[in-house]
Amino acid sequence: MTVAIAVIIYIVFCILTGLCGSQRRMGFFGTFIMSLFITPIVMIIVLKLTAPSERVEWRHRPQSD
Repeated sequence: MTVAIAVIIYIVFCILTGLCGSQRRMGFFGTFIMSLFITPIVMIIVLKLTAPSERVEWRHRPQSD
């Protein structure tokens, strides 16, 4: 019973890590899968060290008229 709860908590943390990585080049699914194989804590550190995707930065640039 406690193993099942631990697995569910681990998957929830992997989903949250995937949501954090949704604006990156790998996207949600890539970040989610990587956090399943590596721990979500390591993936959060990797996400903090990498920059957002170029298409996300392009959308957030101010419009010049």
